Amino acid sequence: MKLRKDPTVKKSFLTLIIGLFVITAVLIGSMYILLSGTPLYKGEINKILMTNIGIMVLGIVCNGALFLYVIKGFINRLEKISFTIDRIMDGDLSYVSHYSEDEEGILSRLEFQFYQMGRRIKLNLEDVKHEKENIKSLVADISHQIKTPLASIKMFNDMLLEEQLNVQEREEFQKSIKAEVEKLEWLSNSLIKITRLEAGVIQLRKEQRDIKVTILQAINGIYLKALEKNIQINLEQIESINIPHDTKWTQEAIFNVLENAVKYTSEKGQIKVSVEKLETYIKIDIEDTGIGIGQEEIGNIFNRFYRGRSPIVVNTEGSGIGLYLSRRILEKQGGNIIASSEEGKGTIFSIFLTLQNCKDGERVL
Repeated sequence: MKLRKDPTVKKSFLTLIIGLFVITAVLIGSMYILLSGTPLYKGEINKILMTNIGIMVLGIVCNGALFLYVIKGFINRLEKISFTIDRIMDGDLSYVSHYSEDEEGILSRLEFQFYQMGRRIKLNLEDVKHEKENIKSLVADISHQIKTPLASIKMFNDMLLEEQLNVQEREEFQKSIKAEVEKLEWLSNSLIKITRLEAGVIQLRKEQRDIKVTILQAINGIYLKALEKNIQINLEQIESINIPHDTKWTQEAIFNVLENAVKYTSEKGQIKVSVEKLETYIKIDIEDTGIGIGQEEIGNIFNRFYRGRSPIVVNTEGSGIGLYLSRRILEKQGGNIIASSEEGKGTIFSIFLTLQNCKDGERVL
């Protein structure tokens, strides 16, 4: 925005021009009368001169007053901008006023730019505050999750120091310590994955790959655990479909859902995996014949570290990380996961992945 286009500057120049025009007109009129050759008496000449001087003085005063009024408005707006800048520098963003981008003039433009700057700073501070709260919550959750296995290891270790223990008892405590260490190792790895995902350190790479292969790899990963409980995993006949996804992380997301299904399905139960191609998405259904989830809890199962309240869930080994991690992985790829369930009959997890094409190796933050 050029200075000469500013309305305030225009008013100032217009005021000066009008004042100069009036004064010039009076002077020209006086000179015309005096030089026209018309005989004038001395009194008349003095009268004309005094009248002209009065008009000139009045014009100068009015012009000056109008000019000062315009300049005062100009200065007031500058002071308002300066005040806003001071408040922003002091960290107080409550004074960020609303300016219109449609107003003409360099000052209006400057006011709007400072308003935009203040809004961006405010939004950035809110984002930083929200991120700090997330980190604080994550650290608290991690501390709580790690505390239990560490306490168990300490307790078993103290028991091993008892001299009256026999060999068999020592072996039992050693096995318990080993189990807790393995649990702690698994928990630490899961927490590292979550932390890296939350911080944006991990970048998912979407490539056009066959989703059938990814599903089969996830099933192979959980097969032995299902076999231990005589749980049958049925994969419906599906065609090979190339869709954009990060094979490694998508496999982990599907594996976590399958692991959850195996964990809460009784022996000799069944898990059915099916794939349906929709208009813009691929839907992967994982249906189990497990204990089911209460309607009052189903909205929380994808929250970080959430675990159900039923006795079976409480007495089953778990940390509430798997489903949360699956949701985060899928959302980062433009996908989603939902669940429907009926207590005592089982649960259906529906995974959605977009069919939208991408460039191989496209990174997803």
